[in-house]
Amino acid sequence: MQGIEPKIHSNLTKRVEYYRFLLQKTDHPELHSNDAIAKASELCERYEEYLINKKKLEKSIKEYREYHTGLRKLLTIKIRDLRKKMRAIGDQ
Repeated sequence: MQGIEPKIHSNLTKRVEYYRFLLQKTDHPELHSNDAIAKASELCERYEEYLINKKKLEKSIKEYREYHTGLRKLLTIKIRDLRKKMRAIGDQ
């Protein structure tokens, strides 16, 4: 799985801020109805959503690994005990 590079997101965000700055400096009428700025705002919202989902996924993966490791250890012990019991029965 490939994630979103924070550097790529921040570069675009800085670029949008610079664009907004230039529009304000030039007193451009497009400032209030600019589609690029609206899309940038939505992109930031999506990035925040991505970060939340990424944290949830990382937590889920960690919990899975812990559960997997615990179960593997438990099975190892149970299998070892059963083998000992089988050997003991076979020796009789």
